[in-house]
Amino acid sequence: MITQPSLRGANYQHLRSDVMADTCRSSGVLGASAIISKTQCRLKSIHANIVIASNAAVTVKVFDGQDNSGTEIARIHNTTTGQYNLEYDMHGVLCTSGIFLEIAEAGSSTAHISVEFN
Repeated sequence: MITQPSLRGANYQHLRSDVMADTCRSSGVLGASAIISKTQCRLKSIHANIVIASNAAVTVKVFDGQDNSGTEIARIHNTTTGQYNLEYDMHGVLCTSGIFLEIAEAGSSTAHISVEFN
């Protein structure tokens, strides 16, 4: 007789309908500096669409905190003319004081960033 495996064991958590998958929240697409979270959370990923015009710099920084005085967790910097789509997988870095996103654009260069966290 062939029996079905029990869905109660740890190896079958992904098959259970009552267990939520690894979900996260998103900041939405932002074009300016912003507080992403005011509470402790885990930084999952950063998505960036950056357009560099005439080699004018764009710098994006993510901080553990509610302003740019916290610990810098990630930095994206580019000065080479072109359009870039980037994803930084942050693997759930623990940000104990929240998350702050800082975007600095020079000239007519632009950055559109989304931050995923839970």
